[in-house]
Amino acid sequence: MLLSGCSASNDSGGNLPSASGSAESSAPGPSTARAEPSQESSVQPSPGPSTPLPAPQAGSPPTTTQAPAPDTPEPSPAAVPPGGPVSQADMAAAAAAVATMSTADLAGTVVMASSADAVGTDLVSRLHLGGVILMGSQGSIDGTRSGTPEQVAAVTGELQGQVPPAQAGAPLLIATDQESGLVTRMVNGFTDFPGAQELSGIADTDAAAAATEKVTAASGAELRAVGVNVDFAPDADVLPASGDSGVAGRTFGADPDRNARLVAAAVRGYQQGGVAATVKHFPGIGRLATDTHKALPSLDVGCDEWNSVEAVPMRAGVDAGTALVMTGHIELPAVGAVGESSALSGAVVTDLLKGDGVAGCTGLNFHGVAVSDSFQMAPVVNNFSPSEAAWRGIAAGQDLVLMPVDPEAAVTGIAAAVESGQLPQDRLADAATRVYALRLALGRIPAPGLDVVGSAGHQAIAAQARAAG
Repeated sequence: MLLSGCSASNDSGGNLPSASGSAESSAPGPSTARAEPSQESSVQPSPGPSTPLPAPQAGSPPTTTQAPAPDTPEPSPAAVPPGGPVSQADMAAAAAAVATMSTADLAGTVVMASSADAVGTDLVSRLHLGGVILMGSQGSIDGTRSGTPEQVAAVTGELQGQVPPAQAGAPLLIATDQESGLVTRMVNGFTDFPGAQELSGIADTDAAAAATEKVTAASGAELRAVGVNVDFAPDADVLPASGDSGVAGRTFGADPDRNARLVAAAVRGYQQGGVAATVKHFPGIGRLATDTHKALPSLDVGCDEWNSVEAVPMRAGVDAGTALVMTGHIELPAVGAVGESSALSGAVVTDLLKGDGVAGCTGLNFHGVAVSDSFQMAPVVNNFSPSEAAWRGIAAGQDLVLMPVDPEAAVTGIAAAVESGQLPQDRLADAATRVYALRLALGRIPAPGLDVVGSAGHQAIAAQARAAG
């Protein structure tokens, strides 16, 4: 993801710059490794009647056990994403755990800080953060010398070591923007997988979908092996039939229906690989040329057109069970989101993404984790302080605020807004429950050994997919 949703890109072979802006989020800049700023990840389905977890691979660490829920009455759990990683039991356990948390701890749970702020500090343990996004430059993830698999695993292990004992069984969400292709954070020792543009170049759609699922499953396994459990991918944006796009080279193209097939395949693949997938950038930034790191563009289309273009691959990703959906920073006048980022709009996040829809735009009824694109981007920082932006994001329906400029101010701002009545306590509790339930689900997924990273088998998968194109 460009900073989680950002649209800047680097030269092929280059990693996204480390960020002041987005987890997809870094602004574009020269690089020598393949990658670009992140904008905006997918998990393996949790155990259920039809989606058993994969058996651990030889040498894998034991599966984390879920901590027992406190002996308190359980609030009614929210709906569970169809086919996603989170189970009804996860939601119930999360609701019970959240009911015992202080307002300050709930506020920490809904914030995902940048690795630039968190790595090498006690930020996670002090604020009880819900997540950290790994950023870096040219493959050198923050806290590493060169971003090798062993070095990344050491960083993620240190971050997980800061999870409070009371939250055992609910590992920290550790995310990155590993789309492959233009946006690739981890490159040194990792397999060079084809990205969306290359995969969409496979002419036969069935073959393209099969290759996409196989590639993303392998990519997800490499991430999971080094301790990453959330990938801010795939990019489900639809490109314009002609003209420029801020996410050119990062999506599956300009055909909404074909995109839908490939987005769904990518979601399934990442989550089979053991990471939570993230569909982005809702409600759709593909037909816009403006860099949303720097300005707030407007998607000036009616609901009929939005329903038949932008919504199609987004809905396919939701129906495939994506664990997260990332909201980009644009205006959507069709639903009244004008003068503010869609990531801060209740009409976009609550009504359109999570609900039945608004003003003729049909909603996605998404029940997973809604995550904003980076809150270091201009549409946010030019209008709100870190504390106000954070609580406004949660009030709009976000469950996870990504990369606030000042994570501590974001946490204290959310807590203060609850105390003042600006942010309803039940909205914060709902957001924290969704995030915590995903953490519980991910805690059950075994990680493969580091030997899968850059393995001959994965190199062959990448080569076969490229040959098919």
